Amino acid sequence: MDNHKTPRLHGYGVRFDPEVQRYRVRNEITGEWLRQPTGELASFTFFGDAYSAWRQFEVHPRPGEA
Repeated sequence: MDNHKTPRLHGYGVRFDPEVQRYRVRNEITGEWLRQPTGELASFTFFGDAYSAWRQFEVHPRPGEA
């Protein structure tokens, strides 16, 4: 999916896609979306699952982390 076809999502890192009622994960540093092996955007039903995936996908020092 090209960037211009990516759904409009709100939030930082973990974003809710209202069209499919799922959470999406984005690397805010590179702008890259987390995708499944098939190339489709990865989606998560629960915020906690999406947040865990985001923490592994966007690796950079965060406040309070070494």
